[in-house]
Amino acid sequence: MSTKNTLAFSPLRVSFAGGGTDISPFAEKYGGAVINSTIERGVFLSYTQDSYPIEISSRDFLRTFILGNHDEDNIQNKIIELLDEYGIRSGRLYISDEVPPGSGLGSSSALITALLKIIHEVRGERIDSLALAEEAYRKEKDFFGITLGKQDPYAIAIGGFKYMEFNPDGIRTEPFSDDSTVKFIDDRMLLVYTGKTRESSAILSDQVSKSATGDQDTIQRLKELKDITHLMRNAIVERNFDRFFTLINQGWNVKKNLGKNVSSEKIETIISKSISMGAKAARLLGGGNQGFVLIMAEPERLPFIQIEMTKFSSFVTRISTSDRGTRIIRL
Repeated sequence: MSTKNTLAFSPLRVSFAGGGTDISPFAEKYGGAVINSTIERGVFLSYTQDSYPIEISSRDFLRTFILGNHDEDNIQNKIIELLDEYGIRSGRLYISDEVPPGSGLGSSSALITALLKIIHEVRGERIDSLALAEEAYRKEKDFFGITLGKQDPYAIAIGGFKYMEFNPDGIRTEPFSDDSTVKFIDDRMLLVYTGKTRESSAILSDQVSKSATGDQDTIQRLKELKDITHLMRNAIVERNFDRFFTLINQGWNVKKNLGKNVSSEKIETIISKSISMGAKAARLLGGGNQGFVLIMAEPERLPFIQIEMTKFSSFVTRISTSDRGTRIIRL
């Protein structure tokens, strides 16, 4: 083992278009397309080597878990099992998430990519971002049993503001690296927390089931989301930001009709109120039901909207993009 103290960071992500098209079996049959960006907030994991049985602590879990002293089927125990699979059976792992978990920002993928990054670092193994993303996707899906598409682990492992395609023959990433475009986005983003997502996995599972059985309404809506993503990619390249905002709203109108529980009265109230105050676009992030609403507004309107949103939520925050993915922090 190569180091006594290891610190990893995974950024969270916001999705502007295409979420849902990256999930099997739609992505394999029709190809998926998404536009997303990692943000400056994320998940920190700190691992300290010692000779005692592995211990996991997190303010989100509200308790400490120790190897050999657990019998519940939950995420903490699965982490212990995963560490054991890689031969790590001693030491202390501390997890700190900068936003509430289950929030539609890809927090589970951020946790798992950071965990795998630490595992490989401790084992003295090098792993690039694409290999990390693929390993994280497989572990999250098959080992942790989480329903997800490829967007989150790949977006988070790679980092940046980008267009991504998921096809049977591979994954293509196109970064939007123009500084003025990135600054435009950074100056206009606001997140409003509506509550922990409890039903998103069930909602995504329902979407997977409908897609697998050939439900034409679901497939048609996913195709619409993919088309919107292509149009948004062109709008960003052309710096047509009015079109960009319009497409965010169009995408949300399609997304919320993928299932009866994707949206809620509270979410629609937040979105409609922000639009009435001058927001250019608003949509729920993640699988649905609860989590964070992304609001985009001109800089002169953003502070007033933020103040108003505190009437609906105790956690309202401005955010900006990040151009880096999951990484080891060298102190």
